Amino acid sequence: MAVITGILLGLSTLAFIGPVLFYLLKSALESGFKAGVAVASGIIIGDIICVFLAFYGAEKFFNDSSNLKWISLGGAIILLTIGLKYFLKPTLTTEVNGKFKQKNIGIYFINGFLINFVNPFVFAVWFGFVSYNQTKFNTSETITSLITTLIVIFATDLLKAYFSNRLITLIKPMKLRFIFKVFGVIMIVFSIRLLAMFLRA
Repeated sequence: MAVITGILLGLSTLAFIGPVLFYLLKSALESGFKAGVAVASGIIIGDIICVFLAFYGAEKFFNDSSNLKWISLGGAIILLTIGLKYFLKPTLTTEVNGKFKQKNIGIYFINGFLINFVNPFVFAVWFGFVSYNQTKFNTSETITSLITTLIVIFATDLLKAYFSNRLITLIKPMKLRFIFKVFGVIMIVFSIRLLAMFLRA
């Protein structure tokens, strides 16, 4: 039962559309599947830390409005920086024939981690998942469910990166630049939302 719950919770995250999703898709389009894997790895490490914090009672820290304020500001700055870069300078690092020029994979990992980890919504989701599991299962079953959820999330992120990478041969460079500009705008919009949270806190 714990495994099934974990699978269902993991699949439910597919309905969440946030900045990290667009960064994952953009990275796989831009620099290939390995870049997508790096972003997915950064995302899952951030999620694991969130689970750890939620499991060991850090909820009070993140429910404090002053702490949430600075987390929101950090996230807004990161998303705004990445968004402006993609909008103003949507440089392509791919060739139309599908051969990819390699960028520093570590940068994709770090950005994936930061974009995910500084999003207050991510903490809210994981605190909710942990609380839900703790009301249904004992400690070992809760851990089993959460690990299953993490595996499902990582697997689906890898699939997103794979299929995004496969699309590259079907998209012309000019259209790809336009797509990257759109991704940039989306990142900027998310940064404005986080900035609004900062100002309200």
